[in-house]
Amino acid sequence: MTSTLDLLAEKDYERLTIDEVAARTGKAKTTLYRRWSTKEDLVLAAIRAAGRPPEEDRPPDLGSLRSDLLAVIDSPWLGGPSRRLSIFVGLASATRNSKRLANIVRSEVTEPYVEIYRRLLHRAVDKGEISKNFTASVPVLAEVIPAMSTHRLNTSREPIQRDFFVSVVDYVILAALGVT
Repeated sequence: MTSTLDLLAEKDYERLTIDEVAARTGKAKTTLYRRWSTKEDLVLAAIRAAGRPPEEDRPPDLGSLRSDLLAVIDSPWLGGPSRRLSIFVGLASATRNSKRLANIVRSEVTEPYVEIYRRLLHRAVDKGEISKNFTASVPVLAEVIPAMSTHRLNTSREPIQRDFFVSVVDYVILAALGVT
Protein backbone atom coordinates (compact mmCIF):
# COMPACT_ATOMS: atom_id res chain seq x y z
CA MET A 1 0.00 0.00 0.00
CA THR A 2 2.85 2.37 0.79
CA SER A 3 4.27 1.85 -2.70
CA THR A 4 0.97 2.88 -4.25
CA LEU A 5 0.90 6.06 -2.18
CA ASP A 6 4.58 6.70 -2.99
CA LEU A 7 3.79 6.50 -6.69
CA LEU A 8 0.79 8.82 -6.26
CA ALA A 9 3.12 11.29 -4.56
CA GLU A 10 5.42 11.11 -7.60
CA LYS A 11 2.81 11.28 -10.36
CA ASP A 12 -0.88 11.73 -10.78
CA TYR A 13 -3.45 8.97 -10.75
CA GLU A 14 -3.86 8.91 -14.53
CA ARG A 15 -0.17 8.15 -15.07
CA LEU A 16 0.05 5.55 -12.28
CA THR A 17 0.09 1.98 -13.58
CA ILE A 18 -0.30 -1.41 -11.98
CA ASP A 19 2.97 -2.36 -13.69
CA GLU A 20 4.78 0.34 -11.72
CA VAL A 21 3.21 -0.76 -8.45
CA ALA A 22 4.20 -4.36 -9.21
CA ALA A 23 7.77 -3.32 -10.00
CA ARG A 24 8.00 -1.17 -6.86
CA THR A 25 6.67 -3.92 -4.61
CA GLY A 26 8.49 -6.78 -6.32
CA LYS A 27 5.21 -8.63 -6.83
CA ALA A 28 3.85 -10.01 -10.04
CA LYS A 29 1.20 -7.92 -11.74
CA THR A 30 -1.12 -10.95 -11.70
CA THR A 31 -0.77 -11.10 -7.91
CA LEU A 32 -1.95 -7.52 -7.62
CA TYR A 33 -4.83 -8.09 -10.04
CA ARG A 34 -6.01 -11.10 -8.02
CA ARG A 35 -6.43 -8.86 -5.01
CA TRP A 36 -7.46 -5.62 -6.74
CA SER A 37 -9.15 -5.96 -10.10
CA THR A 38 -8.56 -2.33 -11.11
CA LYS A 39 -6.13 0.49 -10.44
CA GLU A 40 -8.98 2.33 -8.74
CA ASP A 41 -9.51 -0.62 -6.35
CA LEU A 42 -5.79 -0.62 -5.53
CA VAL A 43 -5.72 3.12 -4.85
CA LEU A 44 -8.88 2.92 -2.74
CA ALA A 45 -7.28 0.15 -0.68
CA ALA A 46 -4.11 2.21 -0.24
CA ILE A 47 -6.09 5.21 1.00
CA ARG A 48 -8.03 3.06 3.45
CA ALA A 49 -4.85 1.30 4.63
CA ALA A 50 -3.26 4.66 5.48
CA GLY A 51 -5.79 5.05 8.27
CA ARG A 52 -7.05 8.29 9.61
CA PRO A 53 -5.07 11.37 10.65
CA PRO A 54 -3.61 10.73 14.14
CA GLU A 55 -4.94 14.10 15.30
CA GLU A 56 -8.42 12.64 15.08
CA ASP A 57 -7.68 10.65 18.27
CA ARG A 58 -5.11 13.02 19.75
CA PRO A 59 -5.79 16.64 18.80
CA PRO A 60 -2.77 18.86 19.42
CA ASP A 61 -2.91 21.09 22.47
CA LEU A 62 0.02 23.47 22.18
CA GLY A 63 -1.49 26.42 24.03
CA SER A 64 -3.07 28.46 21.25
CA LEU A 65 -5.55 27.87 18.48
CA ARG A 66 -3.02 29.04 15.89
CA SER A 67 -0.36 26.60 17.14
CA ASP A 68 -2.88 23.76 17.20
CA LEU A 69 -4.12 24.48 13.67
CA LEU A 70 -0.55 24.63 12.36
CA ALA A 71 0.32 21.39 14.19
CA VAL A 72 -2.45 19.65 12.24
CA ILE A 73 -1.13 21.14 9.00
CA ASP A 74 2.37 19.94 9.94
CA SER A 75 1.13 16.46 10.90
CA PRO A 76 3.42 13.51 10.13
CA TRP A 77 0.40 11.59 8.76
CA LEU A 78 1.04 10.07 5.33
CA GLY A 79 4.71 10.95 5.58
CA GLY A 80 4.36 14.59 6.54
CA PRO A 81 2.90 17.67 4.90
CA SER A 82 4.93 17.62 1.67
CA ARG A 83 4.32 13.96 0.89
CA ARG A 84 0.66 14.20 1.96
CA LEU A 85 0.08 17.16 -0.36
CA SER A 86 1.87 15.36 -3.19
CA ILE A 87 -0.46 12.38 -2.72
CA PHE A 88 -3.49 14.69 -2.73
CA VAL A 89 -2.21 16.37 -5.90
CA GLY A 90 -1.88 12.90 -7.44
CA LEU A 91 -5.47 12.12 -6.50
CA ALA A 92 -7.04 15.48 -7.40
CA SER A 93 -7.94 14.74 -11.00
CA ALA A 94 -9.03 11.20 -10.16
CA THR A 95 -11.55 12.46 -7.62
CA ARG A 96 -13.14 14.61 -10.32
CA ASN A 97 -13.52 11.55 -12.56
CA SER A 98 -14.33 8.81 -10.05
CA LYS A 99 -17.24 9.07 -7.67
CA ARG A 100 -15.88 6.11 -5.68
CA LEU A 101 -12.49 7.76 -5.18
CA ALA A 102 -14.09 11.11 -4.38
CA ASN A 103 -16.29 9.48 -1.74
CA ILE A 104 -13.37 7.67 -0.11
CA VAL A 105 -11.16 10.76 -0.09
CA ARG A 106 -14.04 12.73 1.42
CA SER A 107 -14.81 10.14 4.11
CA GLU A 108 -11.23 9.07 4.92
CA VAL A 109 -9.42 12.40 4.57
CA THR A 110 -11.57 15.51 4.23
CA GLU A 111 -14.25 14.76 6.82
CA PRO A 112 -11.76 13.67 9.50
CA TYR A 113 -9.83 16.93 8.99
CA VAL A 114 -13.01 19.00 9.19
CA GLU A 115 -13.84 17.20 12.45
CA ILE A 116 -10.35 17.85 13.84
CA TYR A 117 -10.58 21.56 13.02
CA ARG A 118 -14.11 21.72 14.45
CA ARG A 119 -12.91 20.21 17.73
CA LEU A 120 -9.96 22.61 17.93
CA LEU A 121 -12.23 25.59 17.29
CA HIS A 122 -14.77 24.47 19.91
CA ARG A 123 -11.96 23.89 22.41
CA ALA A 124 -10.71 27.45 21.76
CA VAL A 125 -14.23 28.74 22.51
CA ASP A 126 -14.40 26.62 25.68
CA LYS A 127 -10.98 27.93 26.83
CA GLY A 128 -12.05 31.51 26.17
CA GLU A 129 -9.42 32.02 23.48
CA ILE A 130 -12.19 33.05 21.10
CA SER A 131 -15.53 34.57 21.97
CA LYS A 132 -18.58 32.37 22.43
CA ASN A 133 -20.21 34.71 19.89
CA PHE A 134 -18.31 32.78 17.22
CA THR A 135 -19.70 29.36 18.18
CA ALA A 136 -22.19 29.43 15.30
CA SER A 137 -19.37 30.02 12.79
CA VAL A 138 -17.33 26.98 13.92
CA PRO A 139 -18.91 24.50 11.45
CA VAL A 140 -18.13 26.76 8.49
CA LEU A 141 -14.64 27.72 9.66
CA ALA A 142 -13.79 24.06 10.27
CA GLU A 143 -14.25 23.48 6.54
CA VAL A 144 -12.08 26.38 5.38
CA ILE A 145 -8.62 24.72 5.39
CA PRO A 146 -9.78 21.51 3.63
CA ALA A 147 -11.89 23.57 1.19
CA MET A 148 -9.03 25.95 0.37
CA SER A 149 -6.69 22.99 -0.04
CA THR A 150 -9.09 21.28 -2.44
CA HIS A 151 -9.65 24.50 -4.35
CA ARG A 152 -5.92 25.10 -4.73
CA LEU A 153 -5.30 21.48 -5.78
CA ASN A 154 -8.00 21.69 -8.42
CA THR A 155 -7.17 25.11 -9.84
CA SER A 156 -3.41 25.52 -9.71
CA ARG A 157 -0.44 23.71 -11.15
CA GLU A 158 1.74 25.33 -8.50
CA PRO A 159 2.66 23.13 -5.55
CA ILE A 160 0.96 24.07 -2.33
CA GLN A 161 3.47 25.26 0.22
CA ARG A 162 3.14 25.54 3.98
CA ASP A 163 3.01 29.34 3.62
CA PHE A 164 -0.34 28.98 1.85
CA PHE A 165 -1.81 27.17 4.86
CA VAL A 166 -0.28 29.62 7.31
CA SER A 167 -1.96 32.42 5.35
CA VAL A 168 -5.31 30.62 5.44
CA VAL A 169 -4.98 30.17 9.21
CA ASP A 170 -3.83 33.76 9.86
CA TYR A 171 -5.77 35.76 7.28
CA VAL A 172 -8.96 33.77 7.02
CA ILE A 173 -9.71 31.67 10.10
CA LEU A 174 -8.10 33.73 12.85
CA ALA A 175 -9.10 36.99 11.16
CA ALA A 176 -12.72 35.81 10.96
CA LEU A 177 -12.56 35.05 14.68
CA GLY A 178 -10.98 38.38 15.58
CA VAL A 179 -7.87 36.63 16.94
CA THR A 180 -4.62 38.50 16.43
